[in-house]
Amino acid sequence: MKINLKLLMIAVVTTFLFSCREKSGSHFEVSGTIANIEKIASQYPAMFRKDSIKVYLYEVPFGSDLPPVQLDSTYVTTTHNSFTLSARVQHIGMIDIMLENGPMIPLVNDEEKVTVTIDLDSRDNFYSVKGSPASQQLRDFIVGYSERSSAAELAFKNLDSLKLRSSSDSLLLGATNKKNSSVEAINSYAKQSLASANHPVVSAFILGTSSATLPLNELESEPNKQIEKYPSDQSLSFVKKQFDARKAQLAQRDASASQQQQNSWVGKKAPQLILPDAKGKNISLDAFKGKYVLVDFWASWCKPCREENPNVVKAFNQFKNKNFTILGVSLDKEKESWLQAIKDDQLAWTHVSDLAYWDSKAVDAYKFEGIPYNVLVDPSGTIIAENLRGNALTGKLQEVLQ
Repeated sequence: MKINLKLLMIAVVTTFLFSCREKSGSHFEVSGTIANIEKIASQYPAMFRKDSIKVYLYEVPFGSDLPPVQLDSTYVTTTHNSFTLSARVQHIGMIDIMLENGPMIPLVNDEEKVTVTIDLDSRDNFYSVKGSPASQQLRDFIVGYSERSSAAELAFKNLDSLKLRSSSDSLLLGATNKKNSSVEAINSYAKQSLASANHPVVSAFILGTSSATLPLNELESEPNKQIEKYPSDQSLSFVKKQFDARKAQLAQRDASASQQQQNSWVGKKAPQLILPDAKGKNISLDAFKGKYVLVDFWASWCKPCREENPNVVKAFNQFKNKNFTILGVSLDKEKESWLQAIKDDQLAWTHVSDLAYWDSKAVDAYKFEGIPYNVLVDPSGTIIAENLRGNALTGKLQEVLQ
């Protein structure tokens, strides 16, 4: 399968801060070749400098914000495509080969000599490693994770596309299930890889790469399993701290979402609202019972409201003959501006306003802090959605009025 080079770059970066453990200084050497170099010259011209590619060897510092340390460099050309890089290294950890203006290749210096073959023209074998079991495990994980990540990215894009097109519930459900399955496949693969990994640097790399998708409970359990296997390894201890910080961040996000849900009007009876229309006649929200009604809070002076009005007009025209209407509630201060905006934006539904700006009774009743804002009320007077904009509005109306 084709390797996702972008993913590889990201995965390498995730290891910058937690990638090595103490060891006395030792010699490390990487020898390698770049296959099909003449094709690379035409496909990736930015990588070439005077008919050559510069190849770097980096050591990744442990547990700090320091950038990778360059250890050695050399050149390969179309006539001489082999290279040797060497240096003394102080730790067992991540050693990166980087092609200038190209990808990085992560290695582990678990052995003193490693051989690498690089082929950017190959769809199935971008690079291979010999002489380093940990580096081979790392490579195998990257290939498998890249395949599953690409599948998940495609599933997310497909779901987003269906939402934008306001597709049917059955299509959205199928796409959502496929998206969820693709994420589950990534996490399952990561956990299987962790279970079979037999080097702590490989485990740290896998944990760092998969942290974005692992569920909250596994952000704790998976690092703990690896620490039990390698209790004295500093890289895993650092990963554990990173995971604890992410777990706390996710818990805070969930708490915030829970608070927002508690403050939501969805599922509650719509508060009573009685305001005058342009002629001074009081209009009650209760007068619309038996219909689906969008209570739309806006104002002529509100630029985002005016920009959203075409979407509201579109929804009204599409569903006005299907037991649906709109009640426009304005926070205007000046009657003339309010009425002119109604005319200019062609808002052909009932409008009310007490012309009290943010002191309006509507603000006190519905507790919103910004406009545009709306609630969708069902025929029984229960709010079934809020803050619907753009395609979300038409999508929800299609759902309840089909």
